Amino acid sequence: MQVFKAFAKIAGKKKMSALLYIVIFIVISILMANQSAKDNNFKETKLNICIIDMDNTSASQKLVDYINSNHKIQNIATDKDSILDSLYYQSVDYVLTINKGYSDKISAGEVDNLFSNYKVSGTYSTELFESQLDQYITNLSCYIAGGFSIDDAISKTAQINDNEIKVTTENFSDSGSFNSEHIYYYFQYLPYIFIAILISCLCPALLTINQKEIRSRTNCSPVSTTKQTFQITLGAVIYAVIIWLVFMIAALIICGKMLLCKEGLLAILNSLVFMLVVLSITLLISTLAPNPKTTDMIANTLGLGMSFLCGVFVPQEFLGKAVINTAHFLPAYWFIRANNMLAGVSDELFTNSKYFSYLGIELLFAAAIFSIVLLVAKTKVKSQNN
Repeated sequence: MQVFKAFAKIAGKKKMSALLYIVIFIVISILMANQSAKDNNFKETKLNICIIDMDNTSASQKLVDYINSNHKIQNIATDKDSILDSLYYQSVDYVLTINKGYSDKISAGEVDNLFSNYKVSGTYSTELFESQLDQYITNLSCYIAGGFSIDDAISKTAQINDNEIKVTTENFSDSGSFNSEHIYYYFQYLPYIFIAILISCLCPALLTINQKEIRSRTNCSPVSTTKQTFQITLGAVIYAVIIWLVFMIAALIICGKMLLCKEGLLAILNSLVFMLVVLSITLLISTLAPNPKTTDMIANTLGLGMSFLCGVFVPQEFLGKAVINTAHFLPAYWFIRANNMLAGVSDELFTNSKYFSYLGIELLFAAAIFSIVLLVAKTKVKSQNN
């Protein structure tokens, strides 16, 4: 196992770089998982609203009270320049003017020209507030059209708006045990992490041991070429498995016993299969890259490119059809499909057959790439012998 020991020594010189990558990426993945989990949870949004009541009646005051119950009322100067400045610096989200005659028009069943406003068109806050205001006026008008007095109509409308709507996030995985945003987002970013670490840290070691001078000296030894290749491959596999184990231990520490549920274990299996894919890619790059200095550039290009195309950084449902069609030819796409299905955020329900078919596609990628590695290595040996 002389070649294996030599590889271990060379790879050991990169242990600090690998450790630095691991620490940085684990911290980043934890932060991104926590932030993404928070962003994915529903919470009611309260906007900063300025109201100018030109009608100054009981009906208009009830409208102000309704708006105040859902949002924050801000008092600002009401001249045009001050209003525009407030919108520009986002100290208010919407400026509503209740026009004079609001109460009389509502009582008569009229809904035109009740308000004027200053707003930033097309924003989420504008659409949210205007939809709530339209709903309030619609409900109020319906009660008045039904024969209620304006005071009774306002009271009935207030009762509707006081009804609390409970919002829950449904999970569509096979069981509810995987309902953890931390687990989902932690595994979501592993493809980029695995690609970056293995190519940046393992490739230089492989390139070093495969240098012409070192390879020529090794060929002079009684160790056959087949045994040399086997020992180098074994060293690369052990290196990749150690990296994978480090991240799985970190996942267990972060997620706790929840990781040991059925879906959590399947997510672990998915990550192991994808690690084999990344290992085969790393071996291929080590046979093609001209020198160790290019590996960082290759790692960033491949890692970022695959992550953006396959749904690591941008959810697959937001990607265009052309991008998705291209991503089908990349292994990370199938990793994300399996992870999304496990977490119940996919457009398809979890089934064992679909899940293992996705893993099978990943394994086919690994086998195909490894076959190319063997072909390239064999071609290089023949060219060197000639």
